[in-house]
Amino acid sequence: MLFIVVILVIVLIDQVSKAWAEKKLKLSDWRPTLKNKIYLTLCKNQGAALNLFEKYPKFVNGSSVIAMSLLLFYLLKAIKNNAFFLTKLSLSFIIGGGIGNIIDRSKKGYVVDFFAFKIKKSPIFNIADIFIIFGVILLQLTVLFKKNPIAGE
Repeated sequence: MLFIVVILVIVLIDQVSKAWAEKKLKLSDWRPTLKNKIYLTLCKNQGAALNLFEKYPKFVNGSSVIAMSLLLFYLLKAIKNNAFFLTKLSLSFIIGGGIGNIIDRSKKGYVVDFFAFKIKKSPIFNIADIFIIFGVILLQLTVLFKKNPIAGE
């Protein structure tokens, strides 16, 4: 149950932050924050990460739904088998972020992104993306350093 709650909290935080961004930011805004290290800017991303496949929104949405469904199945199996805690947590992060972006694509036809670093060609991203990236890194580390990350603890 804990991991389902984690997913729901991530989706809630993501959707609230995106609603705030759409209400408070304009497409041309570049507002500095965090000592000018990160900028707030509104971007309507019609593709996947870094706007990949932007001309194929149905493919992006469909493949995202399939991927999240498979990961949810795997998470439920991991919960049932009492898998390693960090395996379940990392899957929850990825699923929560993925669902947050799927909601945007389904409702709006694009994903709301609004964070950017102060570097040239910085990707513009959102809370869901942060959880997806962190979840993937955590899952990779778990697989590298745990003999059997899906076995019971």
